[in-house]
Amino acid sequence: MRKPKSYDHSDPRPPSRSQKKRDSTALQVLGGKLAELPDSALKRLDLPPRMEEAIREYKALTKHEAKRRQLQFIGALMRETDTDPLARAVEDMEAGNRSQAHEFHAVEALRTALLEGDESELEGLVTLAVEENRAEVRSKIRQLTRNARAEAEKNKPPRSSRALFRLLRDLRQNGAEAAPSSGHAAGDADLDEEYEGEDVPEDTSPLVKNTF
Repeated sequence: MRKPKSYDHSDPRPPSRSQKKRDSTALQVLGGKLAELPDSALKRLDLPPRMEEAIREYKALTKHEAKRRQLQFIGALMRETDTDPLARAVEDMEAGNRSQAHEFHAVEALRTALLEGDESELEGLVTLAVEENRAEVRSKIRQLTRNARAEAEKNKPPRSSRALFRLLRDLRQNGAEAAPSSGHAAGDADLDEEYEGEDVPEDTSPLVKNTF
């Protein structure tokens, strides 16, 4: 994300109208990105109270014109604070979200392949578990895969499919944590958001917890 370019006060010339417009637009863009963050993330940024309140008011608005005016107001408030730390924080969060999304889609692709009968990646996954548990992990993956197919055929809730996703994710996470330079991003718990509120079969939890 392009950070707002601050005016160089050492320049004796006043900022041009075009520069003012660019700065104002950049501040509004940053304000809009802040407004897209969840409340938990906003709290971590320790925003000035007035700006935090303005962002919360923006979130509550529904009409386009009202939101546009409120975003202009947020941009004006931005001129009263140091925006560099805010811009860096938003960039870091966006990078983390991209990494998290990539991992989610990778696990989803593995699950889809297994459900379609493709076990080409199975042994690579199994080797991510400790050696004495690998036979049990292999068996559990195949069991959950069979159960997930049966659920789909009978139009039942995809409990086993969700449990399979969690098991595959935990296997990959274990492998990433074992590699010193893997660069595995934090926040894997957020991958569960798609399945929030859904039960995991009871016989799966001990394996997920004790496999590694």
